[in-house]
Amino acid sequence: MDAHQLIQLFEQSPVVIPRKLFTDARRLDLSPVEFSLIVHLLEMAGEGIVMPLPSELGKRLNVSENEARSVLLGLLQKELIAIDASSDGERYSLLPLFEALQGEEKVAPQQTLNENIIHTFEREFGTITPFEIEQIVGWMTEDGFSEELIMAALREAKLRNVRNFKYMDKILRVWQDHHVESLEDVVEYQRRTK
Repeated sequence: MDAHQLIQLFEQSPVVIPRKLFTDARRLDLSPVEFSLIVHLLEMAGEGIVMPLPSELGKRLNVSENEARSVLLGLLQKELIAIDASSDGERYSLLPLFEALQGEEKVAPQQTLNENIIHTFEREFGTITPFEIEQIVGWMTEDGFSEELIMAALREAKLRNVRNFKYMDKILRVWQDHHVESLEDVVEYQRRTK
């Protein structure tokens, strides 16, 4: 391959990466794998792949599907990526990342999501969608539900043989309205309502 062909190879479909992503990666608490995954999301969006599966990302990152899923969950939990749902389907949005890059404040590390919670949901529901994963993350980050409370709602739904996210969300909202914040509170609430 001559120099001209080599230059053409590198000029084909460049991926534009904001300089601020490089300079603010530490402030945003991005690990090297998270940084790389963001770059791949940018690159894949350029290819028209707006909702890559964890298996596809894993292949590109040279990591397992589970690790790719875990990195995605971390970015969702840090609120640096989001899942947009529209009539065209679901897509990963980097808008939260770009908004965070615009700001100067330090992004506070949040409670890490235990990947086992996702595996437990997959065992109960089968494969869960990225939108459902985002809902689990939202319950923890936006609504402040503890992992143990979410798991208790899953057990409650399972006992009633109603395995869907809307029912679980309803359980969590009722508990929230009754100030149920721990497993002890769940037991006490169930005792009072029987």
